[in-house]
Amino acid sequence: MSKNQMNHYIRKRTQHFGLSMVVMGISFFLYYLGLFGNVDGPLAPGKIGESLAGMGVEKTHMLMFFLSFFIIAMAWNHIFNLVTYITGSGVDPVKKGVVSHTVWVVALVFCAIIMYCS
Repeated sequence: MSKNQMNHYIRKRTQHFGLSMVVMGISFFLYYLGLFGNVDGPLAPGKIGESLAGMGVEKTHMLMFFLSFFIIAMAWNHIFNLVTYITGSGVDPVKKGVVSHTVWVVALVFCAIIMYCS
């Protein structure tokens, strides 16, 4: 392995380690705020539900939100490519990536959970 390859390998490993530490720090922060339900904090699921119910948000509202989010997440790529084609801006068509597919799958899962709980 040459010195340049070794430096590239070490740089990539250091970047991945740093990113892992940032994600772990954010996870600890959210844990102690109660987002995961184990600690009684301001983001505990029960408190979030109570505050949403206090604002008048019902299951139907949440279902419509996630259903709309699902439809937008599924259609954004086609809309972008259509607008690009109509305007003739010469940008190559964009293909959906992992993040895009993850967003619509998560929205679909939340829709299913809300429909199951109704």
